[in-house]
Amino acid sequence: MPQLPPPVWAELYYDGAWNDVTEDVRVTTAPVTVTRGLSSESSSEADPTSCTCVLDSRDDLYAPRNPMSRLWGKIGRNTPFRWGYEVGSPWVDLPGAAENGLTTPGLTAFAVGDLDVRLDLALDAWAGASQDLAGRYLPTGENRAWAVAVASTGQLGLYWTPIGILESRLAVYSTVPVGAYHGQRLAIRITLDVDNGSGGYEVRFYTGRTVDDTEWELLGDPIVGEETTAVFDGIADIELGRILSIDGAAMTGRLYAFRLLDGIGGTLVASMDTSDAAPGDSAFTSGGLVWTAVNGASLSNRHVRMAGEIPSWPPTRDLSGNDNIVSIAPTGVTRRMDAGNKPQDSALRRFIQAGGALECWPLTDGVDSKAPRSMLGGRDMKVLAREGIDFPPSWEAGTLADWIEPVIAMKPTASVSLIGTTPRVANTGDSWSVDLFVTGGGASGSWAVNIYDTGAGTDADNQNILNLLFTSEEERLFLTRTSHSTEDSSAAFYGNYYNINVYDDRPHYLRLTVDTGVASPWWYLYVDGAYSASGALDVAMRPVSKIEFSGSASTDGTDQAAGYITYWDDRAPTPAAMWNAYLGFQGEAAGARIERLASEAGYTATVSGQAALQQPMGIQDRAKLLALLNECNRTDFGYLLDARDRLEVIQWGGSTLWNQPPALVLDYSSGVIAAPFRPVDDDKLTENDVQVKRSYGAVPARQILEDGALSVQDPPDGVGRYDNEYTYSLATDAQADQVAAMRLHLGTYDGVRYTRLTLNLANSRVFAMIDDILRIDVGDKIRLTNLPADHGPDAVDVLVHGYEEEAGPDAWTLTFNCRPAEPWTAGVTDSVGSRADTGGSELASAVDADDTTLSVTAADGPLWTTSPADFPFDVRVSGEVMTVTGISGTTSPQTFTVGRAVNGVAKAHPAGTDVRLTTPNYVAL
Repeated sequence: MPQLPPPVWAELYYDGAWNDVTEDVRVTTAPVTVTRGLSSESSSEADPTSCTCVLDSRDDLYAPRNPMSRLWGKIGRNTPFRWGYEVGSPWVDLPGAAENGLTTPGLTAFAVGDLDVRLDLALDAWAGASQDLAGRYLPTGENRAWAVAVASTGQLGLYWTPIGILESRLAVYSTVPVGAYHGQRLAIRITLDVDNGSGGYEVRFYTGRTVDDTEWELLGDPIVGEETTAVFDGIADIELGRILSIDGAAMTGRLYAFRLLDGIGGTLVASMDTSDAAPGDSAFTSGGLVWTAVNGASLSNRHVRMAGEIPSWPPTRDLSGNDNIVSIAPTGVTRRMDAGNKPQDSALRRFIQAGGALECWPLTDGVDSKAPRSMLGGRDMKVLAREGIDFPPSWEAGTLADWIEPVIAMKPTASVSLIGTTPRVANTGDSWSVDLFVTGGGASGSWAVNIYDTGAGTDADNQNILNLLFTSEEERLFLTRTSHSTEDSSAAFYGNYYNINVYDDRPHYLRLTVDTGVASPWWYLYVDGAYSASGALDVAMRPVSKIEFSGSASTDGTDQAAGYITYWDDRAPTPAAMWNAYLGFQGEAAGARIERLASEAGYTATVSGQAALQQPMGIQDRAKLLALLNECNRTDFGYLLDARDRLEVIQWGGSTLWNQPPALVLDYSSGVIAAPFRPVDDDKLTENDVQVKRSYGAVPARQILEDGALSVQDPPDGVGRYDNEYTYSLATDAQADQVAAMRLHLGTYDGVRYTRLTLNLANSRVFAMIDDILRIDVGDKIRLTNLPADHGPDAVDVLVHGYEEEAGPDAWTLTFNCRPAEPWTAGVTDSVGSRADTGGSELASAVDADDTTLSVTAADGPLWTTSPADFPFDVRVSGEVMTVTGISGTTSPQTFTVGRAVNGVAKAHPAGTDVRLTTPNYVAL
C-alpha cells in the first residue's frame, strides 16, 4: 500500500564510495522534486535534470566551509548525489562479482527440441566486456546444453551442444549489437530452430519490452547453419547471470524475468519473475521452481530516480539559530557540459589530440604571435624569412575550411620557412608519418616540405633529408633525397609525380609515410586520405628530428593556408581516418558522434538504437559540447538527456520511437488519471509549409501539405499557411527533403493532444501499477483508454516528452509532459498489422446505422485488396470504426462487408463520406 511521505533514500559520494544520508533528508517537512526531460511538447532540447532536496544540517554536517564538519574536505561543489525510492517489486541485483547469479536445480523437464529463451534485464554496460547471461551449461559430466552471453561488441551470443561435450559446441552471434544505452532495461529473445526444413538450423535474435511480448523486433539477420543440429538435455542447473564454464565475466546489472520454452513460441518449461520475490530474499519460488541468489546477488527494489551533482550548499537557519538546513539543488551532468562560452575545438584538432601524435604544430596561433607553438607541449617552430624577404606569415589569416580554426596564411609577397624540432616523444616504432593540411596556392603556387632524420651529419652518422617540392605547374610533386656528413654529401632523385591536384580553394591533406621495418625501406604518399604514390628508399631513414615547411610567393595574388603539421609513429590513424576528421566526420551516424564527442571531452554518453538506423550527420562545426550533442539528437529526431541512474548522458535514437508497444495503459474510467486532465486542440505545433536547409549545403528542400484538413488552403478546406524554415546538420542535400517531410508529418497531425498526465502515486489504484510506472522514461509510450465520450471514442497514444516528480508529506505525484504518439507508427514490410491506405476513398452511397455492406469508391490510387488473407482490418468512417471482413469487386466502386460500431459509435453516413484505415502507417524517416 502507498504511504506519505513515500519511502525515499539518498546518498552522497565521498571517500571513494556512496554514503547513505537518508536520515538527513527532510521529506516529512519538504518535498523532494525532480524535473527531467523536455518541459513542453514544443521544446527540442531537454534541460539538465534538476532536483530540490532539503538536508538536516543541525550539526553543520553539510557545511563544506566549516573546518569542524566531519565532511570537511570531502564534499563541495559538484559532489555526486543520488536519490530514489525503495518501493514495489524487487529485481536481482548483480554487482558483477565472480559467479554472481540466480540458480535453480536441473530437471529432465528442462529438455527442449527447438530452443526459445528470453530474459528481461538491464546491463550496466551493454558493450565493452563479455558477460554471461543465462544457461544450462555444466562441464561436469559433459552436461553442456545451451548458454546465452553478450560479447564485448554488444552482440548477443548463443552457445549450444548436440551431445554435451565441448568438442561439439556451436556458437553464433547476432550480426549487429543490441544497441542500448548503459543501464537500459529491455527483453532479449534467442530462438534456435534445430531443423529449418532445408537441411540446416536457424538462430534468430530479438529485442522487446517484456519476456511475454507477442511482437518482437528482429536483431540483425538470422544465422543459418548448413546442417541440422540438436540441443543436449542433460542434468545441468539453470543459471541466470552467470555460467560457470563460459569465458565471459558474470553479469553486472539487474535481472527481472526469464522464460525457457520447448519449441519456438512453444511450451513453457521454466520461468522466473522477480515480482514473486520480496526485497532481501535469498531464495524464492517462481514458476513452480525454487530460485537461489548466489555469490553476491541480492533482491533489491531500490530505484534511482535522480543522479546528479550538487553545485552549491547554501545554509539556512531559523531565527533562533537552533535549526539549520541546507537546501540543495542537484543537477544532471549536462549542466556542466553547457558551462562557459568556449566552443569545442575542431574535429581535426580533437582527433589529433586523442590519437597519440608525437608532435603537432597546428599553426593556429594568434595575430600577435612570433612563432608557431606546439599543441602537445613541445618546442616552438622557428620562422625564417627566405631570400632576404622579411615578410612573415599572416597569423590567423588562413582558412583551411570554415569548420577548422583559422591558420597561417602565406601571402603572395611572402616567402617563409617554418622549422620544427621533434620529437617531443621518442619514436620507438618501425615507421613514421608526417601530415600537412593545406588549401589555396592558385595557379602559380609552390611549397616544400623537408623532413630530416636523426642523423648527426657526421661521417660516422650522416643525416638524410627527404625533400618534397609541390608546384601548381602540372600539379606536380618533385621528390628527392639528400644526405649530409662532415666531408661529403649525396643526393638521389625519386621522381616527378603528377596530378596531385591540391592547388585550389578546397581543403587538402597530405601524408608522407616511411616504413623502416622492412628489409628495403619504402616511402608512401597519400593525398586526401587515398594512396597516391610510393617507392623504395636507397638509404635507411631513421626517425624524424626536424620538419621544415616552406611557402613560396605566388604570382597570381592567391594566398596559401597551411596548418596542423603533425608527426606520428607507427600507431598513426589511417590516412582515410585523418581525412574523415579533417572533413568534420561528414556522414557519421548521429549516435556514434554523440558517443565520440562525449568521450573526447571526458564524459560518457551511450545511445539506444541501431547504428544503421541513425541519421548520418553533416560536417561537425565548432560549438559548445552540449550544442553539438543536441545538434546530433535534433537531426536524429530523438531524445538526449541526463541518465536517470548515473552521471552520464543517454540518447533515445529516433528509430526507437517508431512502433513502440505501450509501456503503460491507463484506463480513465478506473480513476487512475488525476486532474487536471483535458485535451488540447489548437494550432501550437502546426506547420504545413516546411523548408529545411543543410548546413554547408546547396538549395533548401521544401515540403508543403497542399490538400486536407491541415493543408495550406484557406479555411474551411485547410487552415491556411503555417511556414517555418530550419537548418540541420545533414550529410547530403537529399536528407534535407526527408527531414522537411518528417517535420511536415509531425506538424500536420490532425488530432487532440494530451500535453500533461498526472498520476497520484498515493492513490492505491495507481500504486498497484508502481512497477510499470517507475519504469517509464522519456521516449516511452502511454496508452489512454475508455476516455470520456466528448474526448472521442478511441484509445489515444502519447509519447513521454519529460516529467516532473514530487515526493513529500502531502503529495506523491508524477506528471508526464506528452506529445502525440500516433505519428510514430510506421509500416513494416511483411507485417500483418502494417497496411498501406489508398490515396483517398469515400462512400459511393449513403448507409444507415445498421447496414453491413458499403459501396466504396477509390478516388485516387490503387483499389482496396480483395485477397482473403488480408482480412480482417479496421476502417474509420466519420468517427465510426468498422471491421472489414471481406471486399469484392475489381473495379471502383467496391463492396465492403463490415462489422459495425467497433468503437461504440453507430450512425448513418451520407454518400461522399471519407473511408480510411483506422490506424494509418507512415514511412519512417
